[in-house]
Amino acid sequence: MTTTADNNTLAYEESPEQAGEYLRLALAFLGSHKLAPNPVNFALSYDYVAGRNQALNEALDRALSGGQLAPSAAHELYRRYIWDENKQQLEGIRSELRTLVTETITGVTQAKTQAEKSSDSLAVKSERLQRGTSLDEVRHILGEVVSETRDIAHNGQLLKEMLDETRHEVEALRDELEHTRQQVTLDALTGLKNRRAFEAALQDACSQAVVPAAPLSLLLIDIDLFKIVNDTYGHLIGDKVIRSVGSLLSANIKGKDTVARLGGEEFAVLLPETPLANAERVGEALRAAIERSRLTRADTGETVGHVTISIGISIYQPGESSDNFMERADKALYISKKSGRNRVSVLNADGAATR
Repeated sequence: MTTTADNNTLAYEESPEQAGEYLRLALAFLGSHKLAPNPVNFALSYDYVAGRNQALNEALDRALSGGQLAPSAAHELYRRYIWDENKQQLEGIRSELRTLVTETITGVTQAKTQAEKSSDSLAVKSERLQRGTSLDEVRHILGEVVSETRDIAHNGQLLKEMLDETRHEVEALRDELEHTRQQVTLDALTGLKNRRAFEAALQDACSQAVVPAAPLSLLLIDIDLFKIVNDTYGHLIGDKVIRSVGSLLSANIKGKDTVARLGGEEFAVLLPETPLANAERVGEALRAAIERSRLTRADTGETVGHVTISIGISIYQPGESSDNFMERADKALYISKKSGRNRVSVLNADGAATR
């Protein structure tokens, strides 16, 4: 089963025996993680046990490490790693644009051919006038010229109308492409950058943070005990908590900084040109802002628990891989969780905890 984002369709190429074995393993996987055997969870499980998409396996492992997989998180993994809907939309736009360009070229070519014919015809009439003719002949040629110019004007108007229509269609495709671009880079639940966009921003920031004068800091953030929120209040309230945290993070981040939702209850904040001490102050400000916030249910007015976040911070070392950079932040986040949550932990350049 091919599932990478570069594919346009899903292809099942297993033999019946292989498919049967993957089916058995997928059902066992669903059972071991207490996942409902719906089509989305089954597709994730099937691909996981088939082992052909390492990125999916790693993402699914991360999602399951925090407890049961929420439906919203499962759908996000499905869209990202199994069915790339945005890829299909982009291909549709490309196909429409190819057709539009072909039709425009045909119309312009036809107009050009007609214009050349009219030009040749007028040139012939000009020669006839130069040879000297009777008044009747001049009147006849004049009638032909009037008719020819009318045809030219008519064809020009048709071409203008066709080009105007083409312009409108191109503008519509441009708007559709922008919408698709936003779907590719934005998280549907929070409106923040998604993991794909964050990873691109991370690579770009790492390439620029090559001197000590341009330090780059990273915050990894988890909503504390989010599974309890989901189990107590349901997934709809859980989604509202995620949106609320994302909104507060975004409101407290500015300038060149990037905030993204990596998936589930995990967020990241990238701080270019920010030394570790300043990043720690930002992290503490974000932690305090979330701690002060209160989310209430619209139907009952009930406060949804006491939402807090744990944060891990690291600073980039020029030349290192982005994976190592994130790994240190993840280790710092682990320290925050193990130390009681609702706190900020920092790992310096050599991996030692400073808080």
